[in-house]
Amino acid sequence: MKVLVTGGTGNVGGAVVKELLKRGAKVRVLARKQPEEGKLPAGVEVAIGDLLDPVSVERAMQGVDKLFLLNAVVADELTQALIAYGVARRVGLRHVTYLSVFKVEQFRDVPHFASKLAVENALREFGVPYTILRPGYYMQNDALLKGALTGPGIYPMPIGTAGICAVDIRDVAEAAAISLTADGHDGQTYDLAGPTLISGPGNAATWSKLLGKEIKYTGHNFDQWEQQMRASAPGWTAFDLRAMFQGYFDRGFASTETEVGRVTKLLGHAPRSYEDFAVETARLWKASGLSA
Repeated sequence: MKVLVTGGTGNVGGAVVKELLKRGAKVRVLARKQPEEGKLPAGVEVAIGDLLDPVSVERAMQGVDKLFLLNAVVADELTQALIAYGVARRVGLRHVTYLSVFKVEQFRDVPHFASKLAVENALREFGVPYTILRPGYYMQNDALLKGALTGPGIYPMPIGTAGICAVDIRDVAEAAAISLTADGHDGQTYDLAGPTLISGPGNAATWSKLLGKEIKYTGHNFDQWEQQMRASAPGWTAFDLRAMFQGYFDRGFASTETEVGRVTKLLGHAPRSYEDFAVETARLWKASGLSA
């Protein structure tokens, strides 16, 4: 069996590639350009193409059985996803596993959530067997906060105080590989959550303990956060992510014990915790020097 993976050179897609290989699947990655040597494991095929180019997508799907469909948060995310899905239907792929997002139907005003909800609806409407994965906040997002945490000692993500669903990328990758290589997952939608909720003050306290210094949660002034985000990202990205974080705060983004139990059954083990992720990350930072 051969699986085409979109986004296979990124953090999530790359982890999916590794998990598929562990389970004996052959893997082809769709990439806009040839990846640097060593970026992908040995034996992984590369198809050069673009999700906005249906011809290159169809060429990449020749000789492929299944698709793992991951779309980056980009302005034309919905168009990219529907092209990939439409071509998959046309060439007769046996299964599509789609990476959506937790509580997607409750955040219709967030652009990239709305795109994912539209793709979910398309998957359910047509005849290609599918699995939908709905991960919470990626724990690995916080690996990018090394400068803020080890420098001024702040936790700047405006995730609020009530507690939100978070998941380790490695658990997402395992769930994806299981859905593509094992029976019994057609038509299923899985909410992917870690064992406990995370919060701004809670994460700050975790990092304070691990780094041996006081880490302060900077709060959730969304106007200020969006303005700061515009300095390093396009305005539409800052708007989109601000709408997401404010939605977490206003409407909640908490997982339940039932959802955690279901993902535990899917994986065959308890999902990884934020504390475990943070301990591993802090250890890596200390091994390489803590300077930002």
